[in-house]
Amino acid sequence: MIMKRIYTLILASLALLSSCTGNKKAEENVETLRIGVMPSVDHLPLAIAQEQHYFDSLGLNVELVRFTSPMERDAALQAGELDGTISDYTTVMTQNAKGLSVKLLSSTDGLFSFIVNPKSGIKTLADLKGKKVALSSNTVIEFATDQVLAKAKLEPTDITKVEVQKIPLRLEMVAKGEVDAAILPQPFAQIAQEKGLVALKDVLLPGSEETLVTGLALDSKRTEGKDAAIQKLIKGYNQGADYLNNNEIAHWAPVVAKELKVDENVVSHMSFGYFSPITSPQAKSIDAVAKWLKTKGLIPNDYKAENCIMGGI
Repeated sequence: MIMKRIYTLILASLALLSSCTGNKKAEENVETLRIGVMPSVDHLPLAIAQEQHYFDSLGLNVELVRFTSPMERDAALQAGELDGTISDYTTVMTQNAKGLSVKLLSSTDGLFSFIVNPKSGIKTLADLKGKKVALSSNTVIEFATDQVLAKAKLEPTDITKVEVQKIPLRLEMVAKGEVDAAILPQPFAQIAQEKGLVALKDVLLPGSEETLVTGLALDSKRTEGKDAAIQKLIKGYNQGADYLNNNEIAHWAPVVAKELKVDENVVSHMSFGYFSPITSPQAKSIDAVAKWLKTKGLIPNDYKAENCIMGGI
């Protein structure tokens, strides 16, 4: 009887040891992708996928590395510390043209508003002529500003561009009347409106050419041979987008507030568009950015825009 119990204990111990060894090996086989993000809405499908453990269920470890400065984010990517980033077309194309192995896997859903001081007299885009507009030069914000001006048949020289790198400072300057207007991303656009500033209607609508300028970019060299991991990243991202599209904001407002570093009350008043699944960037949008960058001398005239798009996925 005693021998039988000892035998049973030995079998149980071996089973437990085998189980632990198996789990350890499984953990060792889980690949990791490190993605740099900023406090902006275009990375929310990734954040939700992480919060809902979609990546875990797919056998993928996704580390969202959070930055408050795009320069720090880009420096980390160039230093080989990241597998990818949520970035924008102007940045990715400029980096790619300089020989970096960063390429766009997908477009993402950035949200922007053209915010004006109500005392500026700006009611329509045409009223921007002669006004001061805060922006950061050679960035996606200046690109969007120029695109919006063109729709109103205005030239970039029809406004006074005021260089303001930091987004919170841009908001503050519009509020104080030191400049008349600025394009602000969410959540800053919502914060601006809660301060009494105004968003121009029917401008920078979700899905418009001037807003389809942000994307998920990967370092093609660092992710070489990680096709299976990238497919899991795509699937998890899409599941996160589906969750955002199919659930009331109350279900995910706490996650958004944490990611965007704002109060839930701000999130509850924000308007979110449709969160698209992983989709290759539209050629029209990419070409428009490339043309603008070439005009400003930021990329070579012979640079091919499709070079910055990841293929074969």
